Amino acid sequence: MSWTAETSFLHQAARNAFIVAGVLVFAVGAGDMLAGGSKVQEYRAVVAEAIPPVPYDPAALFPKASEAQERRAVAEAKLAFYQLLFVAGQLLAAVGVLLMGIGLLRQRQRVVRTTPVRAALH
Repeated sequence: MSWTAETSFLHQAARNAFIVAGVLVFAVGAGDMLAGGSKVQEYRAVVAEAIPPVPYDPAALFPKASEAQERRAVAEAKLAFYQLLFVAGQLLAAVGVLLMGIGLLRQRQRVVRTTPVRAALH
């Protein structure tokens, strides 16, 4: 493939809405996966270090939570949020790859339709 053919392909890909959208969605998904993955590891360690919660007292109408219990509850909530962020990142990355694939397929079909059919030698 010559240099002009490569630049032509890149130019056509940059003008294809599916490919551009796919790249952007994939980039956002990859960023979410990186951020979520690093924070999941961090908060798993925090939850593992925290003291286990005391058993629930059914006689207490409004039980008071200790500071350690509140920290553990906050760490568990953050862990759940970052796990959700990681999964959403995976989903976005998959959608981005799907969009890029659709764009490349449509671009390939457009090239095949515009290429003239050469007469075969008989």
